[in-house]
Amino acid sequence: MADTQVQDRVVSNDGQIYSGVTSTTQTTSDPVTGVATRRSSTLSWSGRPLANRIVALIAGIVFIFLGFDFAFHAAGAADVGFGAFIYAVGGAFAAPFAGIFRTIYTTSGARIVWADLLAFAVYAIAAGIVIKVISMTIDEHARKTA
Repeated sequence: MADTQVQDRVVSNDGQIYSGVTSTTQTTSDPVTGVATRRSSTLSWSGRPLANRIVALIAGIVFIFLGFDFAFHAAGAADVGFGAFIYAVGGAFAAPFAGIFRTIYTTSGARIVWADLLAFAVYAIAAGIVIKVISMTIDEHARKTA
């Protein structure tokens, strides 16, 4: 016969990073001798919820494309090869914001595309809000189950 008990306890929660301790105790009885054996294990854990990490990863990838798109335009990079790929992907992310601010053209062929910076700011705010909502939802669920 085996009896297993698992106990989770949240040690700290600052709204985004959770840490805690999971204790497991298992009691077994030897069928021949009847001697009970008890095994315990403790696991410490910490980190952000998986959903927050996924949102942060996606936002980071978008930021990389927008940053390269802005830098390539500002440097006057040619629209070939890797540059064409960055222009296509970064332009797709910045497209909802195109036309809000004028693009500034320089005499050397470079341009300052303000839509890239605006998209960066809007996506950063949106990602922050989504991460906060996820954290609040998980925090509320933790309070209800505690």
